[in-house]
Amino acid sequence: SHTSSRENLENTLIEAAQKYKLNGINIDFEKITSDTGIHYIEFLRELSVKCRNNGIVLSVDSYVPSAWTTQYDREEQGKILDYVVVMAYDESTAEEEAGPNSSLPFVQEALDNILTMVPKEKVIMAIPFFTKVWQEAPTGELTYKDYAMTPAAQLLKDNDVEAKWDDANGCYYAKYELDGSTYQMWQEEDKSIEEKMKVIYNAGVAGVAEWKLGLEKESIWDVILRYLN
Repeated sequence: SHTSSRENLENTLIEAAQKYKLNGINIDFEKITSDTGIHYIEFLRELSVKCRNNGIVLSVDSYVPSAWTTQYDREEQGKILDYVVVMAYDESTAEEEAGPNSSLPFVQEALDNILTMVPKEKVIMAIPFFTKVWQEAPTGELTYKDYAMTPAAQLLKDNDVEAKWDDANGCYYAKYELDGSTYQMWQEEDKSIEEKMKVIYNAGVAGVAEWKLGLEKESIWDVILRYLN
């Protein structure tokens, strides 16, 4: 909320980008509170001017649009930024009910909503290279862990479980019992990523991003490349 603090951060970022000859800066500030939103947008507005004056591309990571994240003011982001990256994952995180990490309806809804706020040529959809594995303990306690693609597939193999295609969510689903606990997985792999890529490609947005490098199977890149111009 202090002009001097914002300016110090902005100048530091610009200097770093120039020093290391970076093409751009990506801002990822999460859990911004409702009363902080106005100051965050002012920071982005000021930084965007400095980036434009120095030939630096500015992008910002954003949650999927929702009633409780309006403080991010995506309409204003769409006016002042080069790209808005929509993090279309972590769909299910509340430890109350197990669910997919990035179902096809979730991605489609995120796309539909962001395109009412930000021009499509500025929208980048971010999809997950990781899978959530949910565990319901005998006590009823529900928790999850994030797995990279290969370890998630190995987990199914080790427990002799065959995942079945879940057409409604656009991914493979598996459920099994082990040591008194129930495990559920909505798996991210080649086919689930391709279903998301179809939706993103058909929307004609600027591009796709992924979280994160190193969690994917090598074959995923063949899938993604089929949908890049």
